[in-house]
Amino acid sequence: MKRNYFVAIAVAALMTAATVAQAADVTFGGQFRPRFNIDNDASNSSSPQTFFDTRVRLNAKAKVNANTEVFLQFQSVGNWGMDGGGRTHNGTRTSEGGGGEDANDNLNDVGFHQAHLTLKNFTGRALDLKVGRQEVVIDGHRLFGHTGWTQGADTKDAIRLTHAGGNHTLNYTFIAARENDDVNSIAKNDSNVHLFHAQTQGIMGGALSGIFVMTDDDGGNDSDAWEDNQTWFTVGARQKGKMGGLDYRVEFYHQFGDAGNIASDCACAITGANETGDSIDRDAQMIGIRVGKTFKNAAWSPTVTLWFDSLSGIDDEDASGGDWGVFDTHHDTGHKFYGLMDFYLNRAGATSGYYGLEDYALKFKGSPKKGWTVKADFHHFRTQTQISGADADTVVATDATIGGAMDEDLGTEMDLTLVHKYDSNTTIAAGYSHYWTTSTFGMMNGGAAGSGGTAGSDNNDDADWAYVQIDTKF
Repeated sequence: MKRNYFVAIAVAALMTAATVAQAADVTFGGQFRPRFNIDNDASNSSSPQTFFDTRVRLNAKAKVNANTEVFLQFQSVGNWGMDGGGRTHNGTRTSEGGGGEDANDNLNDVGFHQAHLTLKNFTGRALDLKVGRQEVVIDGHRLFGHTGWTQGADTKDAIRLTHAGGNHTLNYTFIAARENDDVNSIAKNDSNVHLFHAQTQGIMGGALSGIFVMTDDDGGNDSDAWEDNQTWFTVGARQKGKMGGLDYRVEFYHQFGDAGNIASDCACAITGANETGDSIDRDAQMIGIRVGKTFKNAAWSPTVTLWFDSLSGIDDEDASGGDWGVFDTHHDTGHKFYGLMDFYLNRAGATSGYYGLEDYALKFKGSPKKGWTVKADFHHFRTQTQISGADADTVVATDATIGGAMDEDLGTEMDLTLVHKYDSNTTIAAGYSHYWTTSTFGMMNGGAAGSGGTAGSDNNDDADWAYVQIDTKF
């Protein structure tokens, strides 16, 4: 039988067993989120694309007893009229869905987005255990988020232990990021993440967080798989709160450990780089600063926010010292931070040529009337490495992508958003974004695909994107 047949039976059973659900304290919910997109990418040889995509979810939450809960979330994601790989704005991502001309038994468009078990007061202590496929969101989605804007979103196969007491929270999360053993050789090709997070409330008008991440990546390109092992670390802190009438956020992260494979594949003239995982060391940083002010007594109660992010990239000091200076953003929700057009989502930094990224932003939010919100964001992007100066002469000279003729300016983006709260369950949103590109952007960023280093001057046209979305949760 087809898998869809079994899924249909499961969904029908969930929806029709009302009496049983009530007795077992089972609650149902869900979401329906269609979105219409108009996408004109940064290539001057392509035409604007229009498409609909949709997310459909059905949730079941069972409180088995006072200490045990089970959460199941079915999800179907697809593009209208398409079967299989669905398109999103600024690129193609694999998504489920079926074309309107396909017979039902050929469709494979429903699966588990989340399925996890929670044991509260685990072993009789103030400790909660969550096991299974789940969303892992840490500190506002900065390094670990659910990428909720994308219709498919993101979940992890994970085990989480959480302790909360007083004004502090402690958390350990194990993520099975990749399980891909090669049964025909000794290659492991697995990747696991160990995440430690602590947060304390009541500090400087808000909360102080600390994070430590160990990534154990056994995948690589070397013929001797045991030499491909890479173990690398991220450590940092984040302070967020309100002081003196200002909303603020300050965060800093540092990465160290192995980076051999990616440094070798980059071909960035880094001394000693080869396919052995520990041949090159990481030495990368990220800084984020945000300061905002809400004027409650003014018309629209506007909020104005100043924003600066800096992610380090490679330079001549890295090349001569045998270091990898590009910051890896892990599993962040980049759509929330680096512009709504999603040109800078590559976690390894490829879309800015591995030269890092600086984002200078001014954001405005106001409410012209009850139930309506207007947002306007302006981003100016630059490479963190001074590629036009003396900081990267050696690296730039070997970079066939830019040919030694580019500067730091990656372009400017404007994002306009209008949100209407239609009722208690439904919001309607519309947005328009425009990106003013530069020659540097055209040479480094793939425009639509965002692959980095493959674009060429053909992707030097301005880009536009617009959407209308209805989001109903029940």
